[in-house]
Amino acid sequence: MKKRNQQAAMIAIAMMIGGGALLPFQTPVSAAGASSAAASVEQAMAKLAEQGVLKGAGDGKLHAERHLTNAEFIKMAVLALGLNVEAASVLPQAKWYDVYVNAAVTGGLLAKDAQFQPNKPIAAADIAGIIAKALQRDAKSVQYWMDSLKIGQTTLTRGEAAQLLLLAQQAVRGEQASIVSVKSLNKITLEVVFDRPMTPEDETTAAAQANFTFGNGLKLVNQPRLKTGSIATYIVPVQTMKPGESFSLTYKGKQTFNVTGGEETIKLKDVRQVTNDTFEVSSLREDGVIDYGYVISAYAGGRGANAIVLEADNTFQGKPLQIISSLASRQAVLTPENGAPITVNYVGFTQSTDGKQEPKFRLPAGTSLQPGVTYTVTSDWFELANKTFTARQIEPLAIASAANIDGASIAVSLTADPGDELFAYRSVQLKGKDGSVLTAQYRVQTRKGEVGIFDIQNGGKLAAGMTYEVTPVGAWATASEIVLDVK
Repeated sequence: MKKRNQQAAMIAIAMMIGGGALLPFQTPVSAAGASSAAASVEQAMAKLAEQGVLKGAGDGKLHAERHLTNAEFIKMAVLALGLNVEAASVLPQAKWYDVYVNAAVTGGLLAKDAQFQPNKPIAAADIAGIIAKALQRDAKSVQYWMDSLKIGQTTLTRGEAAQLLLLAQQAVRGEQASIVSVKSLNKITLEVVFDRPMTPEDETTAAAQANFTFGNGLKLVNQPRLKTGSIATYIVPVQTMKPGESFSLTYKGKQTFNVTGGEETIKLKDVRQVTNDTFEVSSLREDGVIDYGYVISAYAGGRGANAIVLEADNTFQGKPLQIISSLASRQAVLTPENGAPITVNYVGFTQSTDGKQEPKFRLPAGTSLQPGVTYTVTSDWFELANKTFTARQIEPLAIASAANIDGASIAVSLTADPGDELFAYRSVQLKGKDGSVLTAQYRVQTRKGEVGIFDIQNGGKLAAGMTYEVTPVGAWATASEIVLDVK
């Protein structure tokens, strides 16, 4: 009976819904409901007591209602999440909590220079960050779990900590992680649920491409990404699937699943020319489309208020959302009126900015859009409500100045903020007064206003005392006597 109750507690605390998010507890509306919630706390505490994480007081009771100090919580977190604890110090001045604090510092849960106050009540605001570091993931997910469990508004009780840590145990990464289910979300995206998160190494692109093997010649296009708020649900970007056609997915040569190819194309709204050789397709969240960058654990910390946790079946506030997964190596087709179709490539790191989905595509090098010509945009993975635009002549960007950063990179400033990621995949040439030539390429996602960082290619270095003339490679920008002096 005791084992059955513990299993029920695990299920109740970490029940999963379709999108891999936690099922929040319902607010008790009756004495019976309150008793049920209290029982789950008791069961969680019993489980952690069995593991040696919790011990009873002198009266033999676990005292779920008692509030935790910093030291008490660190001990619980270290033991529950499996951090290495060294043998206790024999120094007379050693405190009971020293070994746990040391383990937390070694494990990255606490900063080495943190002014640790062991007897101060643990602040709810600190809890998500501590557990997130232990799990090697984002704090937004842990905060979502806390909100779902309705715990930790200001401080934390022993019972609340037991619930949260029991749940967090399921999110501990493991080399033996195995797949529970696989489904297609759309033509380019799989959703794969594991029994626990993969290790960071197994999540890398190289490891994932070796571990995920597909039938019908299908391949990954980028690494799997853990969904924010989930325990172990991944967004997995693949090449365009054939709708309704079945294929196999084998993981690490041990598990094989039969998967039906995604039927849905991504529904985008509009197309717009942004430069003379580049256009973008776009849609808003309100249109029912979201880029995966706003719903994955890896990006949750950097997307601010635009980062969200999806509900069941990938809905948000009751509205279903199509997820655009990684667009690495994606293409589209641009067809001019009375002309032959042109294959255009996605411009990396442009698929989402400021909460919008607006991936950009660029014509082959040396070609450009012809003013006055109407173009139609099509793809095997997205469809546009408005799929045509008439090209116009757009003034190129203008370089205003360039400055040395560290000899291996330079800061290039435009005359005005372009208000968009128009530096992407662009290069400049630096010609020294001695005739030497270097090329610098834009470092993706470094633009701040009108300034972007460009890295010298092929291991090149700026020479001290040298003066360089800076010019754009290609017609993406203009530059009039832009000189860089290296001190």
